[in-house]
Amino acid sequence: MAEQRENSVLFSLRELQQIEEQRVTEEESARRAAEEERIRQQMEAERQKREQEEAARQAAEHAERGQREEAERRARDEQMRLQEAETRARIEAQARVEQDRLQHEMELRRIEAHKKRPTGLIVAAVSLVLIVGGLAWFLIASNAKNEAEQKAKQAQLEQAQHEAEQAKRDVEEMQKQLSELQAQMEEAQKVIDNKEASVADIAAAKKRLADLKAKASKTRTRMHNRSHKPKDNGVHIDPKCITEPNNPDC
Repeated sequence: MAEQRENSVLFSLRELQQIEEQRVTEEESARRAAEEERIRQQMEAERQKREQEEAARQAAEHAERGQREEAERRARDEQMRLQEAETRARIEAQARVEQDRLQHEMELRRIEAHKKRPTGLIVAAVSLVLIVGGLAWFLIASNAKNEAEQKAKQAQLEQAQHEAEQAKRDVEEMQKQLSELQAQMEEAQKVIDNKEASVADIAAAKKRLADLKAKASKTRTRMHNRSHKPKDNGVHIDPKCITEPNNPDC
């Protein structure tokens, strides 16, 4: 009987020792898992912070570029108005000079007509009228062509500015979507980390977390593409015509 009790005690001690070793192993595993999760969350937070800072920087650059382009557009408009006013003034001055010259020539021809036949005076007058009309038509047509070209370029520049502003709004909207997705992912992660949650809830939370991560990845890709590649809607403008509106090649 004493030997049986001794064996029973030894067995109980070994069993207790095994239980203690298993507990220590589980605690160590839990500690390592918690540390790995902490490091993962820290790396994820740093990555998200970098992405948010980059998105904020890009948004600030878009805003600054929009303000700069608006100032340049106003300067171009003012310059175009000055050029149009100068062109009209020059045409009017040329027309007045030409009119004075023709009137002077007609007066000289009228004086000479007293010594010649009236037919010569009529022919000269008709010729002068035709010359004046042709010159005026040429000047008006040239001015209209220049104004049409300037308006077309201005319309293209305004369209490019509109596209840049739309891209900025799209990036801001996608940044807001990323923030909402991040909040949803944190909620799903809380369910996964909750030891009291059921197996079904944890499985559903893991699936939702995977879906949210995939959606967030697609949103980041779209935001990156939208920030670096404006939508092509058929308007093609040389970049130097936006940064150098006074370039003679534009």
